[in-house]
Amino acid sequence: MLRKSVLIQVKGTQVYPDGREDKQDFQTIGSFYKRQGDYYIIYQESEATGMTGVSTTLRVEKNKLTLNRMGSAEQRQIFEPGVLYYSTYVTSFASIYLSALTEEMEIGLTELGGHITLKYNLFTDDEKISQNTLMIMIKEDTPQ
Repeated sequence: MLRKSVLIQVKGTQVYPDGREDKQDFQTIGSFYKRQGDYYIIYQESEATGMTGVSTTLRVEKNKLTLNRMGSAEQRQIFEPGVLYYSTYVTSFASIYLSALTEEMEIGLTELGGHITLKYNLFTDDEKISQNTLMIMIKEDTPQ
């Protein structure tokens, strides 16, 4: 399959132990393709995420998602239901050691696009810092 331009909508919610909640909702144009049975979603982060200058690649396998960020911030985080994965989030200011335990994952992708839903807990130093829900929608980018 050829790489194609798609509209990517990302909605995220983080609930902190004290009950506070942060929400993100942004849209961007990116690339989407399938190679050797896995889907790839590539986009540039923006001011909306606070990560200007970062390129994000999502590799979507049957029951696993790998997030790879490169640029002014770098991170490689794997999400797989029931498995705790460790990562390091590196910025010019500091490195933060994180781990993510995925509770739920729903992948509904075809060559035309689709959606991914993730529900996971994020930890640092084995202390829970947030419960997260992430929804990613992929639609073919139609010319205006």
